[in-house]
Amino acid sequence: MVRLILRTRKTAPERGTVIRHRSWTREHDGARTNSHQLDKKHRFPLDSYFFLILPAIAAAAFFIKGLTGFGPALIFIPVGALFFAPQSIIVASSFLDLMAGLIMWRTVRSVQSVPFMTGLVAAMAVGTVAGVLLLSYVPAQTFRVLLGMAVFILGLWFAVFRTKASFDRLQEHLPEKCSRKDLGFAGASGVLGGLFGISGPPIIWHLGRQFRMVAFRDVLIVFFVFGAIARIISFSVAGLVTSETMMYAAAGMPGLLIGLYFGTRVFFKIDETVFSKTVGAALIAFAILLMV
Repeated sequence: MVRLILRTRKTAPERGTVIRHRSWTREHDGARTNSHQLDKKHRFPLDSYFFLILPAIAAAAFFIKGLTGFGPALIFIPVGALFFAPQSIIVASSFLDLMAGLIMWRTVRSVQSVPFMTGLVAAMAVGTVAGVLLLSYVPAQTFRVLLGMAVFILGLWFAVFRTKASFDRLQEHLPEKCSRKDLGFAGASGVLGGLFGISGPPIIWHLGRQFRMVAFRDVLIVFFVFGAIARIISFSVAGLVTSETMMYAAAGMPGLLIGLYFGTRVFFKIDETVFSKTVGAALIAFAILLMV
C-alpha cells in the first residue's frame, strides 16, 4: 500500500510535466507558424514582378552596350542580383548578351580580318580556362577592389588622356594577323572573365589605344559574342541553365531591344571625343560598382 502511494505520488508530477510540456510545444509551434505566416504576408513578392523589373534594368544595361559595344553585364548583374537570385541573373545575362551581340552584328562594318579575330577569340578561350582553374586556388573576392581600381584608372584614361591625344594615329581597319600583344591582352581578358565574370578591361584598353571608335566597337561586338557563347556552354555543362534563367532572359528581351535601339542611334550621332568620354564615364561607373 505504501509502495503504491509512493508510486502514485512519484508518477503524477511526471505525467503533469509531460502534459505541460506537450501543451507548451503546441503553443510554441503555433506561435512559430503564425510568425512565419506574418513574415510571408509582409514580405514583398519581388519574384512576381520580374516581368516589370528586369526589362527596366535591361534597357539601361543594353543602352550602354549599343553605345559602346560592351558593359551590359556590369549593370544587369549587380542591379538584378539585388532583386533576384544572383546565379539565375548571371546566366540570364549571358543569354541576353549573346542575343544583343547577334542583333548588333549587322551594324559591324570594319571586322573583315578573320585571322585577327580568330586569334583574339582563341586567346580569350585559353585565358578563360586558365581563369576558371585559377579560381580554385585564388580567392577572387580579394582582388575585386584591385580590379575596380584598375578599371577606374582605365576610365580616366579614356575620358581625359585619350581625348587629348591625336585621333589621326588611330587605325580605322584591322590588321591581317594578331601580334603577341593582341594575343596577350585577349588572354588576360579571358583570365579575368574566368575569375570575375568581367573580361572587358584589358582588351578595351588595348583596342582603345589602336583603333578609332567604329573599329573599336565592332571588334568588341564580335569578341563578346564568342565570350557569351563560351559562358553559355559552361553554364549548360554545369547544369545551371534552368527554366527560371530562361524566364528571366525572356523578360529582359523587351528592355534589351529598347536599350540597343537608342544606344545605337546615339553612337552614330557622336564624334570620337564624345565617344571616348562616354566610354570613360561608363568605365568609372563600373569601377565604383566593383569597389562598393
